[in-house]
Amino acid sequence: MKASRQSAQKKAMKAHMQSASTRTTSLARASLGSALAMGLLVMALPATADHHGSAHEQQPAASTKEVVDEFVDAEVRKIDKDSGRLTLKHEAIRKFDMAGMTMAFRVAEPSMLDGLAVGDRVRFMPDKRNGQFVIVHIEKLN
Repeated sequence: MKASRQSAQKKAMKAHMQSASTRTTSLARASLGSALAMGLLVMALPATADHHGSAHEQQPAASTKEVVDEFVDAEVRKIDKDSGRLTLKHEAIRKFDMAGMTMAFRVAEPSMLDGLAVGDRVRFMPDKRNGQFVIVHIEKLN
């Protein structure tokens, strides 16, 4: 009787181990299948975004013709005739997608600084030359 009980226990243990092994294999296969599906999905996403566009794509810049002659209002904060620089507190510069701020600009011609004083209200036309912002035209506002 003891032998038959041990035999039954061995069979039960063997069945349990096989069942656990089957469950582990099934789980591993499911995990592998999920990982493979996710990998394929990730690979497909860039192609979809390229064909259908994305809300995060950069919008094309406004055409140069629209903003080339645009003046920007500003207030003179500092004049440095020796270095040919003018510090302005300016409004947004759409041409360069730049928010309003206070910054120093080079002037295209030193004579542009003549007649200006700290506190003057001006309007100016900026450009970018050799990687630096330059004032190419400036007018005093009354």
